[in-house]
Amino acid sequence: MRATLERFPHLNVILSVVLRVTSPLVERCVLHVREPGVPDPGATRTVRTFIIALMFVAALTLLAASAVHASLLGAIDPFPGAAPPEALLGLVLAIAAVAAFLSWARAWAFAVVATLLALVGTVYGLTVTVPRGEPCDVVNHVSLLAGLIVAAGLLVRQRGLVD
Repeated sequence: MRATLERFPHLNVILSVVLRVTSPLVERCVLHVREPGVPDPGATRTVRTFIIALMFVAALTLLAASAVHASLLGAIDPFPGAAPPEALLGLVLAIAAVAAFLSWARAWAFAVVATLLALVGTVYGLTVTVPRGEPCDVVNHVSLLAGLIVAAGLLVRQRGLVD
């Protein structure tokens, strides 16, 4: 390293400037991470954002599935009996996600109830979808179910996080 610095004196200047600029930032990050018992407000915001994002994605998935089953996007997979419940669950979940995002009063309870309701509806939809044998519908329901399970688990574990 010394031979390189002797051959390129400007490199030494550049490295010293980089170290002067970055060392306070690195030091602050290392100290912040290593302080035991100090809660990280950024982590709380990240989990809250992740929960709300999962709820929005699930709501959009339900609304899209409702549009497909109602043949609003063409005759892709007409199943008129599934369209109204999927639309209702998607709408309720979307409203709960907005309530959580805006931190309305009782948003946590609303988010939990809406997510659990969508979870139960998705399990029921899976029991109807599997006998139909449509692989796309089964994958859709299973992935939706996985997202809702994660969202419900985080909501229950992080009580009051979205209030």
